[in-house]
Amino acid sequence: MIARLETWWHVGLHSFAEDGGYDLAEVPRELCHYVTASITDIKALNDAEGYAYGYGPANIRIIGDRVHMTLRWRLSVDRNAWAAVRGLDPRAGLRHDLAEHIARELIGLPSVCETDAVMSARYATGSGTVRRTWTWHDRHPDAALP
Repeated sequence: MIARLETWWHVGLHSFAEDGGYDLAEVPRELCHYVTASITDIKALNDAEGYAYGYGPANIRIIGDRVHMTLRWRLSVDRNAWAAVRGLDPRAGLRHDLAEHIARELIGLPSVCETDAVMSARYATGSGTVRRTWTWHDRHPDAALP
């Protein structure tokens, strides 16, 4: 099974630098490398022996005091293995679950979770394209904004 996941990130320079102990100049590169390297460590993807292949440019730029970047992946996993790992019916529409699960895991990464990161994702499912945005408040629904 193959799914494409496109993500757009907006992360405060100071927020990521403070959380990760980086100099401000290092933030764009370190943020991109961290997210890109971390996708291969997502437990469900590993357990199902799936892969995430990055494609296209990251388009990293700084606007104001925020890093903006685009990261795209082609997710590939055996349908039955994914269903088994996730406890789902293999006859169900699994592409949506695959893309959304990976997107949720990315925005919940430890070095992203405590920052002011906003991530928008777009992925195709059997019933059309899904667009979703996650904010700090989605990761911490009971907390006051930082």
